[in-house]
Amino acid sequence: MKKLILKEEAFKDFLSFQRSKDPLKDLDEVSEDVRKIISKVRLKGDKALLEYTKKFDKLNLKKIEELIFTKADMHHAYSQLDKNKKQSLRYLKKRIKKFHESIPLSDWQLKDKIFEKYGQVSRPIKRVGLYAPGGNAIYPSSVLMTSVLAKLAGVKEILLSFPPSRSDLKELMLAAAHIGGVDEVVCLGGAQSIAAMTFGTDTIKKVDKIFGPGNQYVAEAKRQVYGVVGIDGMTGPSEVMIIADESANNEMLALDLIAQAEHGPNSTCILVLINSKNNQEFINELNICFNDLNYDENSNAYSSLKNYGRIVNVKNYNEAKEICNEFNPEHLQIVLKKYENINLKDLYAGAIFLGQNNTAVLGDYCAGPSHVIPTNGATKFSSQLSVQDFFVNSSFTQIEDSRSKDFKKVLNNSMFIAEQEGLLAHAKAVGLRIKKLFN
Repeated sequence: MKKLILKEEAFKDFLSFQRSKDPLKDLDEVSEDVRKIISKVRLKGDKALLEYTKKFDKLNLKKIEELIFTKADMHHAYSQLDKNKKQSLRYLKKRIKKFHESIPLSDWQLKDKIFEKYGQVSRPIKRVGLYAPGGNAIYPSSVLMTSVLAKLAGVKEILLSFPPSRSDLKELMLAAAHIGGVDEVVCLGGAQSIAAMTFGTDTIKKVDKIFGPGNQYVAEAKRQVYGVVGIDGMTGPSEVMIIADESANNEMLALDLIAQAEHGPNSTCILVLINSKNNQEFINELNICFNDLNYDENSNAYSSLKNYGRIVNVKNYNEAKEICNEFNPEHLQIVLKKYENINLKDLYAGAIFLGQNNTAVLGDYCAGPSHVIPTNGATKFSSQLSVQDFFVNSSFTQIEDSRSKDFKKVLNNSMFIAEQEGLLAHAKAVGLRIKKLFN
């Protein structure tokens, strides 16, 4: 394998690079293709899905029902798993469920001098669509990272979609769907899957909200259908940033970067080194790990690190923190000799992993939090997937003593503001109540 050399940048150079990036550049390249796919599925339904399945997946099918699997199919696939696979998948479900059961979800209600009752009520979304990447690689973990949350929230109907794959790979995905409590599976991938779940077809019932990670076509499709259907976000290629000082183990750092890089050919992997004396020691270790893994220049990991890998040299933790909050990574690992000066509320990252023996890999699997996390800088305004995302909330107010002076104050001020905004019907509706109650 040709030796991998990571690009090295100073603190100021990396900040300039980040600020010059155009987050919409990559979207523009696929937007028109995705628009055409969505439009065709919306107009032609199942017929379009069959055409795209033939074009992209090389499957010549007579009807969409050949791609649909029931609860009985999922249970059968689970029954065929060996003991170790069953135990590992059920353990993963247990960890996810334990973390999300701790998140408060209760309704709340108060009263004051105006309202006898006011507060908020929550209820689960009725029908959701879950997308999991698939094809030559499969991700049963992604099935559980969404389905366990949907089931915990009390969602009544759960549809799972993933691309067609080899029979043995498909069976593992179906088994994971059984463990996660999925109601129906359809083997569709890409933008056509998102379109089918959004608009529905003769065979596939439309959903209320779509969850789950995918490639750039899936992310762009979710962006285009948002508003017709809810989405969890637009998760793109994997990202990791590791902040480390001289106490860090180079082999662990190298493997943690490679682990995220192997997700795909365009994963971003940033190592921020504090007061590094010799970056070459790390680069040497990185190449040793590549050789041990038998990853060559054609591997996803090599491509990602060559094109999107960086070593950033900083003087202190404050500079590292500034780098983090400019990049806003999906995963942030922190490996330092001391942690007492770290305030987690100062760090804008999707999931944070503290400690040398901690790793984003645990977040991908059995730590507990969902591994569906915003990318491309979106962690500065959005969060990783939570059981809360499977609920919708409504506020409510109820008035009993409608002749109180406090209620009159609410009415008078509401009418005044309506008049200032030029909304005459608003003002008159409130004024009528003042007249009926207080004159």
